[in-house]
Amino acid sequence: MVQIAKTLWRATIKFVDDGGSAIASNVALSLLLSLFPFLLLVTSLVRIWGNPALVDEVFNLVLEHWPADSEKAITDQVKIMVAQTPNEFFSASTFIALILATNGIENARDGLNRAYRVAETRPFWWRRLQGAVFVIIGAFGLILAAFILIATPLVWSFLVNKLAWLEPFSFTVGVVKYALAVGVLTLSLFSFHRFLPDGKRSIRTTFPGIALTISGIIAGSQLFAIYLQTIANYTALYAGLAGTMVAIVYLYGLSALILFGAEFNAALAEERGAGS
Repeated sequence: MVQIAKTLWRATIKFVDDGGSAIASNVALSLLLSLFPFLLLVTSLVRIWGNPALVDEVFNLVLEHWPADSEKAITDQVKIMVAQTPNEFFSASTFIALILATNGIENARDGLNRAYRVAETRPFWWRRLQGAVFVIIGAFGLILAAFILIATPLVWSFLVNKLAWLEPFSFTVGVVKYALAVGVLTLSLFSFHRFLPDGKRSIRTTFPGIALTISGIIAGSQLFAIYLQTIANYTALYAGLAGTMVAIVYLYGLSALILFGAEFNAALAEERGAGS
């Protein structure tokens, strides 16, 4: 425990020295600006399947665990934009949305490079191409997850009707949704740590920071919800922009936790290197 506390302290000092707080602010704003193009891209892909229910399920998967004020504000605005978006996936608007969505990836890359103490050596075109692949794979992943969430209750109901002895296990269907959300988050974080910063890192070297980030997100989300309910009054300060400001603060905390996880991994790697 003492060693872990020392590592956390070293990671905190390095996070401050690297300007992690300022970088997290930049990443948070970029993620918010990239969220709308990303959801529009997902919507364009969903239209290929022709199932409108997938759109709502994707929105729920992405935004369900956000603070209620920000989730509703963003969902309402995205649905307005979706209603005005052309139906064609291979269109100029979709291409522009893809380019804009990669901006959030690039800001996250810069922060992770600083945290891992590496300099970026890959060419600009490669980074942008990688960012586009990230966005497209993420879009397909969310659509697949949404399809599973929609199909699972239907399949389970069919099985229970045919095999009544399965009914006591129905609670597991509800668990699937949360397990899937955690799985998508874990996979996303591993991809961020493994591929965005320059250099190569294994699962073993990235897992501690990822676990720390996920724990922080789970605990932080609960604390932030309590803060919004009992202390904060964003409506009085920002009026109609309250939902957007809550989203920015939430994304700031999320970005800071991701960068701090990378700082923690870097501190652990330095300790292992010094001890070998």
